[in-house]
Amino acid sequence: MSVNVFAPGRFARLIASDAANISRDPTLMAATVLSVVPTLAAAGLWTTANVAVQAQFGLSGFMTYLLPFIFCLPPFLVGWVTGFLFLEDRDDGPLMALDVTPVGKGGFFAYRVSVTGVLAAAITLLAWALLIPESGAGMALLLAVLIALEAVAAALVLPAVARNKVEGLALTKLTNLLAVVPLVAAIPSPWRYLAAPVPTFWVGELLHVSATSYLPDAIVVPMALVTHIAAAWAAYRFAIRRVG
Repeated sequence: MSVNVFAPGRFARLIASDAANISRDPTLMAATVLSVVPTLAAAGLWTTANVAVQAQFGLSGFMTYLLPFIFCLPPFLVGWVTGFLFLEDRDDGPLMALDVTPVGKGGFFAYRVSVTGVLAAAITLLAWALLIPESGAGMALLLAVLIALEAVAAALVLPAVARNKVEGLALTKLTNLLAVVPLVAAIPSPWRYLAAPVPTFWVGELLHVSATSYLPDAIVVPMALVTHIAAAWAAYRFAIRRVG
């Protein structure tokens, strides 16, 4: 990277350019707005939903079971927006043209994934503050790191795998299913660890949505970090290689 892409002036111009691109596309704009909806909806309906489900089905603490999904859906929405911007830039040519600019593709990738991770982390901290502040600041920081990595991986898997925007839309339907995987952690059986290779599964384990714990946090935390870092790193390597 020949220049510092995070220099205030240059960074502001890149942000303004991406914001303009997102605002011109209703789908990207909707996904950006919807990324905060799960958190706000859960905060507003927490007590009402718990009471209604308990009265109707006799299940207490219903919303607690949904926590992994509430935390894991936003990064996939934020990541999808970034990934789709990557696909547009690659299909339309700007991404290749970056090779001859001082920023370079590497610097541009660093800028985009950093912004994506920070946005996902910010939404996560909001969700923590509104939904589970009693879990402590350590949990907040850990979730912010994990969710940021999920967003980065979700963003990079599109340019890494999809050949065009049509394939990107199809791939998104598959990657979004990963936001549902952490719900498996609510199953009170060791069989749930069949989902252990999927990074998002460990978010459900960290949130202790099941009354039955089979692994201590001393194992769960490292496993969560390792799987998330590995997924983000693999997606980054493949994406860089794919765009040349």
